[in-house]
This record gives sequence, structure tokens and C-alpha cells, in this order.
Amino acid sequence: MKGLGQKQVTRRRMLALGMFLAMGFCMGMAGRLAAAEQTTVQVVVKDAKTGGPIYQAHLTLEFRQHGGFLKPSKVVSYTGKSDKQGRCMFPVVTMGKVTLMVTAPDHETFGKTVEIKKDNQVIEVKLRRPQPVL
Repeated sequence: MKGLGQKQVTRRRMLALGMFLAMGFCMGMAGRLAAAEQTTVQVVVKDAKTGGPIYQAHLTLEFRQHGGFLKPSKVVSYTGKSDKQGRCMFPVVTMGKVTLMVTAPDHETFGKTVEIKKDNQVIEVKLRRPQPVL
């Protein structure tokens, strides 16, 4: 670096090192965001009064899937129906907050935001029958 003083050379080296570290940090964060942990979620739907399983309940599970470097996040929505044991499995869900909606004939609608914190998490939903109209 001919013609530059020692201070200018040191500044340029420090600037280059700072830019290198900043790029490494950004690339590392992008990898972490893109590789969000995923798990399966099982929902069990039961009648609140009898405790029996509710067959053919309609379930909707929504969550935000975070994007990576230069990739926007998006909302992912899955739907399913409960089996004869009242169970419904969602195989690929990102850890964190999810919104669960459950509807079934002759039952009140259920909606709640749930935190998914562990692998193979089970969520139990108890649906109530509607109140009689007087």
C-alpha cells in the first residue's frame, strides 16, 4: 500500500476485518433462522362432558415459518379431521406459537394460541355442547 501512512493501513485492515466479521455474523444468523426446529403435533379432541372422542372434528393449525437470509417468513396452514379415537396428527410443525381451531357438529368452536415447546407435543381439546336457547 504505497503512499499510505501506517495509520491509514491500520484503518483499512480494521475496516476489512469488521466487514468480514459482520458478513460472517449475518450468514450465521440466516442459517439459524432457516433451520428452525420442527416437530410433530398430535391433537386429541374429546367431548367436555362425557370425555369420549369426537370423530370427524375439523382442525386447522396455523403457524409462522420464518424465512432465511433474504427469504421472507410465511404463514403455513394445515387442516385435518380427527379419527375414531379423536386424534389428528400434524407431522411438520415449527416450534413456537401456533393457532389451533377445532369445529365439530353439535359442539362449540374452539380456538386458541398454543406454544409448541417439545418434540411430539400432544394437545388435548375438550369441546362443549352449545347452551340450550330459552
